[in-house]
Amino acid sequence: LHLGCFNQPVDGWYNTDITPHIWLSKIPGAPLLCRYAGLISEARLVEHRAGIYRKVHYLDVTKRFPYADDTFEGVFCSHMLEHIDRYFVPHLFKEVLRILQPAGIFRVVVPSLELAIKSYEPNAPEACLEMIFENNHRHCKNIHKWMYSEQTLTRVFQDAGFATSGPQ
Repeated sequence: LHLGCFNQPVDGWYNTDITPHIWLSKIPGAPLLCRYAGLISEARLVEHRAGIYRKVHYLDVTKRFPYADDTFEGVFCSHMLEHIDRYFVPHLFKEVLRILQPAGIFRVVVPSLELAIKSYEPNAPEACLEMIFENNHRHCKNIHKWMYSEQTLTRVFQDAGFATSGPQ
């Protein structure tokens, strides 16, 4: 299960996201109309024409997952957790644990809070703040709502019931 894949679905995985492009891809001609109206970029139109979003299934990770217990051998998410309100993350981890098969693997990639803090320069804090907040997006769903350190992410795993092997 690939959580939050957006425009990067991986062959052989069940790719999920909440992007409206999923619904747009189901309506013939809609992506082109949206491009003419200036609602999507040329790059997004190219992705639609390549069928990228037809490979993505809708999944709101803040809700109960619609999958049976022990369904997946592995779950992966990259640069998604920081875009979710931190109060939903423990639920997400418990849902992943529920749908993972015994000895399944949950691999998570997040931006490093430690690296952001190390980049702080009192006379030029912009680089650090950009890494932490990533708030230069058109849509508020793309800004960072939380950042994780190695220790805080490990704690989320442990609190959900995972055995952790540490960062790799």
